[in-house]
Amino acid sequence: MAGSIVGLVFDFYRSFRRWQRWGRVSTFVGDVLFSLVALLILFRFFERANALAFRFYIIWGSLLGLVLYLRILSQYFIRFFFGFYRVITYITGLIHKGIKVPIRGLVVLMRPPYAILHWFSLLVFRIGEYLLLEPILQIVRKLKVWWNSLLPPRTNG
Repeated sequence: MAGSIVGLVFDFYRSFRRWQRWGRVSTFVGDVLFSLVALLILFRFFERANALAFRFYIIWGSLLGLVLYLRILSQYFIRFFFGFYRVITYITGLIHKGIKVPIRGLVVLMRPPYAILHWFSLLVFRIGEYLLLEPILQIVRKLKVWWNSLLPPRTNG
């Protein structure tokens, strides 16, 4: 039984890795995590079977269960997992489309107010520029003239 469950977990991991198209680093990290999960599964089964007294028949039985699972049931479970992933992908696509429809509607509804707001803000900016910037620039010019009047005249010589 322990070997069959490890095989089932291995098929799930292998199909998930292929479905996600992991790279080398992700695959390495996933392999390490799978090894730890397989070790935990074997540990729990060995603990229940013989109170962690490692006997060869437990190890051989686990290996036999793994080989039998991989030869007989593995292909069916891999097909099942890929079908499950297709269903999950389809459902997430539907959810994604369901979320995008109201957002697109909101974008269409908000275009006219945004255009009016954009035009109004540019109008306020230009009016503010005329009302505030021109007087400030005149004050700066007057200050420069006043400052230059305080300095002695330049002589070329």
